[in-house]
Amino acid sequence: MKRISILFFFILSFIFFSAFAETVLWEDENGKVLLDDSGEVNFISADGNNLGSVSSNSLSDFTSPADLSSAAANIPSSYDTPLPPVPTPVPYDENDFPEYPSSSAPVQSNIQSFQFKRVLKYGDSGDLVSALQSRLKELGYYDARVSGGYYKVTRNAIRAFQSQNGLHVDGIAGQQTQEALFSPAAVPVNASPLPSPTPVPPKYTLMVDVTNQITRAYTYDETGNYTVLVREMICSTGTVKNPTPLGTTIMPKTRARWGYFPTWDSHAQYLTRIDKANAFHSVLYTAPDEQSLAVSSFTNLGTRQSHGCVRLTVSDAKWIYDNCAAGTIITVYESNVYDPEYTMTLKPALNQDTLREMPLPAPTPLPVYSPENWPSKFRTLKRGSSGQDVYMLQMRLRELGFYNGTVSGGYYGGTIEAVKAFQQAAGLKVDGIAGKQTQSALFAFSTPTPAATASPAYTPFPVYPTVEPTPTPEPAAYTPVTDTVG
Repeated sequence: MKRISILFFFILSFIFFSAFAETVLWEDENGKVLLDDSGEVNFISADGNNLGSVSSNSLSDFTSPADLSSAAANIPSSYDTPLPPVPTPVPYDENDFPEYPSSSAPVQSNIQSFQFKRVLKYGDSGDLVSALQSRLKELGYYDARVSGGYYKVTRNAIRAFQSQNGLHVDGIAGQQTQEALFSPAAVPVNASPLPSPTPVPPKYTLMVDVTNQITRAYTYDETGNYTVLVREMICSTGTVKNPTPLGTTIMPKTRARWGYFPTWDSHAQYLTRIDKANAFHSVLYTAPDEQSLAVSSFTNLGTRQSHGCVRLTVSDAKWIYDNCAAGTIITVYESNVYDPEYTMTLKPALNQDTLREMPLPAPTPLPVYSPENWPSKFRTLKRGSSGQDVYMLQMRLRELGFYNGTVSGGYYGGTIEAVKAFQQAAGLKVDGIAGKQTQSALFAFSTPTPAATASPAYTPFPVYPTVEPTPTPEPAAYTPVTDTVG
């Protein structure tokens, strides 16, 4: 009981020291808090109430905000003054701390009536864990007391069972593991092990183009190569000061329905880890509520705005959260082609009533490009302008060799640079804005006629010695940054 008192005293301490937590909160669909890779989280309940911070060493047995809120509700008024911290208690297991938690009696498993209820993992407790331990004991994997607490001994027993039965070894009793455990065909500890499962490649790979602020998802073709484009998503990556690190990573397991960034007092939906420091997540909110959207974070999609994470629309962040499992290969790279006009074709409008993105409109038929359709009256065109006159401007710039981006009818960075190049060539003021003077000169500009190319004289094809191809270099080693928020 003395150890219980120490543990409860520590809970009181970290509730009062919540202001010192400066890291991301991870919370799943059921309100279960997932520890951050740094070992510290800032707790928040579904209604946005901050419940304090705690380190991973002391949180082995508390995974739900409800556990902390109930403890806080029982704090006597005499504890209004912050208490001095005490040494972090060492996490216990079933052997060294049998008093808590425990069930009234060992639960004998019944493989005939087994029905999967929920995933069981480190820190869980109750009758389901007792039944798990009893079945593990029957098969020879568990030799401790049936305590109803899922800690080190139970986790190691599950790992041993998974290895012996050809399952993925992670120490978590998911549906597949529990169904195998309670099956009559479960392999005991001393029997011949089943073969390990054949690794299944991740269904998708994610490519983040920081030049054009686009995240693309590919799946594999019939040859096993990731060449089939599945989804294109406009995004906001890190700024020049806080860039999203370039390189290739493997998606970790950590993900959360809502996340909280204490340093900036902001929230986001559908967080999925990229590495230990960054994540894919939705645009930002001022509270864990979809009606609290920070509209500027939506407006700025398509530009570098984050602190290293990759921000997406809610629908795109949810798609990654739902479809890209741990092990997904993620590549962040700089493209050699700068085409912001194409990026902006992926940007949806914001529904002001729901504060959610609207579906992208269906493509409209392109107008016929010909001198007969050139504009006769000119309005000033600049960044953000759109319409048929922008389309004709882009086509004319392309015809004259000044523009090679996507002809989208939207006036963005690529068009601005092309207009500047034309203004320079025509001796006009170089500002990237297509006013009346610039457009009049553009559509009056004579189209260059290519000079005839003389037929080259015959040259015998030289014979070169065979050269071994140069091996493709391995990607540079990836070093994550320390920034933990986006």
